[in-house]
Amino acid sequence: MSIKSAFESEGIDFSQVMNPPEPWDGRALIKNINGKLWYCCPFCEKKALLISQDTKIQHLKLKCKGSNCKKEFEVNV
Repeated sequence: MSIKSAFESEGIDFSQVMNPPEPWDGRALIKNINGKLWYCCPFCEKKALLISQDTKIQHLKLKCKGSNCKKEFEVNV
């Protein structure tokens, strides 16, 4: 039984108890992986670009290389 069906069996609308999605501005995610900073795809979270502490990038459009993703996102460091 899913959480949604459990709420519905009690007569509660699931959309009333779940958190609304957080706003997303189309930018990539920065992750620290093994001590290195990586810009990752915000859709599939695959590593996209290795960056250093002094890297400066604005409005770089990247296309994810993930085999199932291939979505475009913006990099700003």
